Formats: sequence, C-alpha cells, structure tokens
Amino acid sequence: MAVLCLKQGSDIMQLSIITDQINQDFETALQIIHEHGYKYIEIHNVFSKSIEECNDKEVKKIKELVQRYEVKVTNIASTIFFLCPLYENDQVTLFNPEFYSIKGNVHTHLRYLENACKIALELDCKRIRVFPFRWPDNRKPPFGTKEDMEIILNNLLLAEKIARNYGITLVLENCPYSHLPKGKMTLQLVQQINSPYLKLLWDPANSYRAFKQNVPLEYQGITLIEELKEVYPYIDHIHVKDYHYVEGFKKPFVHKPIYDGDIDYDSIFAYLKEQGYDKALSLEPEVSHKEALLCMKRLQEKTK
Repeated sequence: MAVLCLKQGSDIMQLSIITDQINQDFETALQIIHEHGYKYIEIHNVFSKSIEECNDKEVKKIKELVQRYEVKVTNIASTIFFLCPLYENDQVTLFNPEFYSIKGNVHTHLRYLENACKIALELDCKRIRVFPFRWPDNRKPPFGTKEDMEIILNNLLLAEKIARNYGITLVLENCPYSHLPKGKMTLQLVQQINSPYLKLLWDPANSYRAFKQNVPLEYQGITLIEELKEVYPYIDHIHVKDYHYVEGFKKPFVHKPIYDGDIDYDSIFAYLKEQGYDKALSLEPEVSHKEALLCMKRLQEKTK
C-alpha cells in the first residue's frame, strides 16, 4: 500500500490518540505514547471517570503529566449529550461498561459542559467533543427524523452559547449509538447553527457502521469519500478506527486495527492531503492495547 505524505508547506496533521486506548492509567498511557513519538493526545477516560467530571486537583495532576511527557491535548473527549434522554420518556443505557459517561438531563449535561470548558482552558485545548444524543432502548427507529433534529439543534444552541463564552469550539461526533450516526446528518445541524464554536468531529468508521435500520433513507447510500467531500469544510477533528463486516454475526461490525478492516484510509488520507488538512487525526481503535500500538505505528507510516 502506498505511503502518503500528509504535509503541505508547514502544515502537518497532528497524529493523536485517546489515552485510554493505550492504558486506563493516565500516566502509563502518556509514557507509552511519548516513547512512540506521538506529540498529541485526546482525553476521555481518566481517573476512572469521564474527563468532564474531573475536579481542580485532578486537572492540576493531568496538566503536570501532560507537561512532563511533552504532549499537547487536541480534544477534550467529553460525553456531553451522550447518556442524555432526547425525549422525557427515553431510556438510554451504556453500550460498554468501560466507556465512562455522565448521565442526567440536559441541565446536568450543560453544567458538566461548563466544567469541561474550564478544563479545556487549563489544558490549553481548543475543542470539546459533544454527542447528538444516544438513541433510546424503548423507542423504535428511524432516528434522526426532522423532529429529532429540531430538538437536538435547540440543545446544541444552548451548548454553543456556553462554549462561545469560553472561546471553545464544540465538535459534534457522528456516533453510531446516537440519533445522528452519519457525518451527513451531523453536518446538517452544524450548517444550520453556523457558528465558529460548533464544528464536526468526523469519524468515517462510525459512518460506515451506522445501523442501517436506524437511519432515515435520505441519509443512506453515500460513500465515505462522498461524505468527506461534503463535510470537509466543517471538520475540526477526525477519529480513526476500523471495522470489518462479518455477515451472520450478531454484531457484524468487528473492530480491527487500522488497515485490517474495510475502511479505505489511503483514499481518505489522500483527500485530506490535497486539502491541506492540518488538524488532528486521533486514533480511537477500540482494539487491544497491543493492537492499539500497531495502529499508532501504521498511522505514522502512512502519514510520514
């Protein structure tokens, strides 16, 4: 496979990884990340909680470790609006007990967002991840309907106002467990709000594995490259992972190290190179720690 140079002039993509993908112990993860030549990190699970739950003492410790291991924080991977019911009677549950997440209503999540903004400023980070609301266990698909979109938009407006006050950019992730699993869907809301403080966190693998039965017909049938070309002007952060589809499995989308799955990352990286993308490519491989190290190596090889 071709090795792609993702450099244009002085602009270079920031190779990053979510720390808990390497080790749940934050300092151990930073040691390994530093040893493998990565200069950027993303933080979600830390001290057995989600980053937006951290108190001042914990943030001070995070800052000390970040400085010690000479890395920069590309994104506060919060769980704002993930386990948050979109409708009053929605029942939302966690898909993975190792994925730490806050709970509660919109008011609670906005309170945590305010704390996340303060954490971002302390860690010299410009962006915070938010979600388009977990789809419920007790309501039938499709999700991401016009009515869903309107309610999500109104809540994002509340979040955008908080972020704007702190000078922080929110990045909306197209999550397969949410109402808006495809980048084309999250794009619609970002375009409607039209704020420099709300951009996209595009995850091509999430778009690929979106539950087809959950997605309205008008958002189906688009390739990842077609989606990338449409969403690119609004992207502020990218997650990198891979899946292989296995027909007949109860859960047919199987996590794989990057370049062992179905995602054509060579084409994606080539387009990003052409456009001069200079923000983060952040690994979220969701594989074993050993395989995550392999992903780090492969991302370096494909982008040098």
